[in-house]
Amino acid sequence: MGGFFANLLADYCFRCVEEIPLSFLGELGVGGLIVDIDNTVTRWETADAPASVKQWIAKAKAIGIKVILLSNGLRGKQAQVGRDLELQVVTCWLPKPFSPGFRAALRALHLPPSRVASIGDIVFTDIWGANRLNITTILVEPRSQRDFPGTRIWRLLERTFRLRRAKKRP
Repeated sequence: MGGFFANLLADYCFRCVEEIPLSFLGELGVGGLIVDIDNTVTRWETADAPASVKQWIAKAKAIGIKVILLSNGLRGKQAQVGRDLELQVVTCWLPKPFSPGFRAALRALHLPPSRVASIGDIVFTDIWGANRLNITTILVEPRSQRDFPGTRIWRLLERTFRLRRAKKRP
């Protein structure tokens, strides 16, 4: 699948954030992570991240990987999750997949795109936006069947065009 659709495929796919081996990120030379919130680290309908996500983020930070949150979700939830996970939340006037949010996250991480991976659950926002800046992309399965109503359209397109797959194998 070439052209436009190739830019929609993630580099790698995992079931959930906490199943991404930190050693794998190290092998890729990743020094920073841009992580989505809704249905990536939390279920869409809650602001509570599972203990397993908190532990994974703590381990990533302990080995020197910088982690930052970038979300199109509600500001109140963003702030609550950021406090809970002890992570900076990058906000931007243009939502993902537009590049300003990703560029702001790169500036906050103080790392070039080649040293950063972006993790998210939606191809048309998280993956497409990061791919356009040559950031390594990791697609995870949504934590919940519930979504923002507009996201349901993206999910339908992901299934229709079989976009929930990776370009590479870990």
